[in-house]
Amino acid sequence: MSRVAIFIDGGYWHKILKNYFNGQQIDYAKLSNALAAGQEVLRTYFYDCLPYLDSPPTEGQKKFYSSRQRFITALNHIPRFEVKLGKLVRRELHFVQLARF
Repeated sequence: MSRVAIFIDGGYWHKILKNYFNGQQIDYAKLSNALAAGQEVLRTYFYDCLPYLDSPPTEGQKKFYSSRQRFITALNHIPRFEVKLGKLVRRELHFVQLARF
């Protein structure tokens, strides 16, 4: 039997669920097995970042951050699932108006 590792881009996946499936909840263990198409799943890696928080954070940001933390904790309890978290950093963009000739 073949074995596979599955890699999921969490940021992209959240957008897909929100934009095309109305934010529907899914069973990630079943998703992993479906993606494996009958092959043994060695591990499923879910790459994501916790949401950015302003300093001080708004109530909405706190609520969203907390719900995302619960989501990550739930994923970590799925057998053969591993969450890899990055960190979002706010970067200020400075735009310069170019002179027209």
